[in-house]
Amino acid sequence: MRVNREAQQAMGQWLSQATPPEQQLDRRWIGRYRELTSQDSYWWLSWAGPFTEEEQQQWDRLFTPPVGEATKELVAPLLKQSRERELEAALAGQREPRLWYPAIEINEVRRRITALVGLAAEIEREEPNEIVRLLYHGAIENDVDYLRMIEATHEGDTERYWALNLRIFHEPTPDEMTHAFTWLRRMLQQGIEQPETAEISQRLIRFLHEQLRLSLDLSAGKDDPPLVRARNPAETPRTISAEAARNFYETILRESGYEGWQVTIDYAGGGTRVESSLRHLFLSQEQFTLERVRILLAHELAGHVARSFAGEHSPIGLLGIGTRDYYPTEEGLALYHERRVDELHGQMLDDSGLMSGMLATGLASGVVTPPQTFSSLYTFFEMLLLLYRLLRRPWEDVQTAQKRVHRLVLTRCLRTYRGVPDLGRAGVCHLQDVAYLRGLLLIDRMAAEDETVLDRLAVGKIACGQLPVLHPLRMIPPPQPLRQLAYDPELDSYILSFESSEKDAEKLA
Repeated sequence: MRVNREAQQAMGQWLSQATPPEQQLDRRWIGRYRELTSQDSYWWLSWAGPFTEEEQQQWDRLFTPPVGEATKELVAPLLKQSRERELEAALAGQREPRLWYPAIEINEVRRRITALVGLAAEIEREEPNEIVRLLYHGAIENDVDYLRMIEATHEGDTERYWALNLRIFHEPTPDEMTHAFTWLRRMLQQGIEQPETAEISQRLIRFLHEQLRLSLDLSAGKDDPPLVRARNPAETPRTISAEAARNFYETILRESGYEGWQVTIDYAGGGTRVESSLRHLFLSQEQFTLERVRILLAHELAGHVARSFAGEHSPIGLLGIGTRDYYPTEEGLALYHERRVDELHGQMLDDSGLMSGMLATGLASGVVTPPQTFSSLYTFFEMLLLLYRLLRRPWEDVQTAQKRVHRLVLTRCLRTYRGVPDLGRAGVCHLQDVAYLRGLLLIDRMAAEDETVLDRLAVGKIACGQLPVLHPLRMIPPPQPLRQLAYDPELDSYILSFESSEKDAEKLA
């Protein structure tokens, strides 16, 4: 199975009518802007624990800016081993971890800040098109804030870091936290009713009362269907390697007409993500289940990559990178389509990630509860994710579940406090994970009113609120070959063929 010929032809026809780079309204600015925003900021904000003397010597010898992929692969083990050593020591000593960010290339960060500020002034002074001026002003302001946030991390300035975080992402609202607490309540109701999970549920309830000063009405909605559905232990998920997944995604991007995009395995632990300025899909170094490969196709490729590619070929090239505050819309659209793919396979969207993200940022920042530090958030999620895992895998013994949950909780807490200079300061966190639930709620509301908004938003990486600004341009939404592929019922067989090809290549090597 390949991307079907009709989809390829439709994409080819759309591209033949798309705006060429030399005719884009922002042709004078887009090249410089892309260069100034083409950085892997996740790499810069890679956590490390205190280095030993030997580790510091290795780092000094290997880490020479500008840092390429080869160097990242060499120094990534230093980051990982020092980080894991410090996290375990902090948990054992019941203290907050001492993390730092040696991968920040501060001279490059500051160069980009200065250049972006200069570019913004030049656009404001010389650009005649009002739409271009407006969109670039917001985008550059957002980018400069993010770079200054990284600078604040480097300088150890927690106050400045937090002020910039609030400007970029915004705290959870009480209404958004209500959605997350409703999800938590339903899980506790399910956990209390089962003997295997009753004790951990009671411990979590006590934590809510004593640490968070929060009471949930566990009598409300008791007749609702179970929130967490147990997996069948007889089912062993089929998996493929990260390399096979990379080959699969590279192939379908090429066959769908998305030229210029690359897929790279991230050995530094930054996780799976799309970096639009770099035209890059990064994959974590892991085994991928078929379900996860499908989800990433619907979310990262048919969602993020498709909107970025459409924006690059629109009248304004900036839409290929992202306008101000586009991120919640971006994630909401991706989750909306991910949910539809799940439904095609008779599954429900696993919303544990977006609910956990909202809970984590809300509890860490203290929106409706006292603010939590890294260690207290770890305690909360250790219980919550253990409960979730035991509900999903009732056959699994508690010790095995705890071991797996430990790694997941550390990952959750590291995400929530990414870049925070002083982890001893309660109420400061990285708010990016607010965007997932916020975005899905936003898209659900808009699509319920007018489903055509999904196509209108497919023209590029824009926020919902910017659709009226773009209306005079009357842009044509692109075809969606990746979305069509994600909806194909024969997709699993095609994915598995890449694992077979990988194994055949290993035999010949």
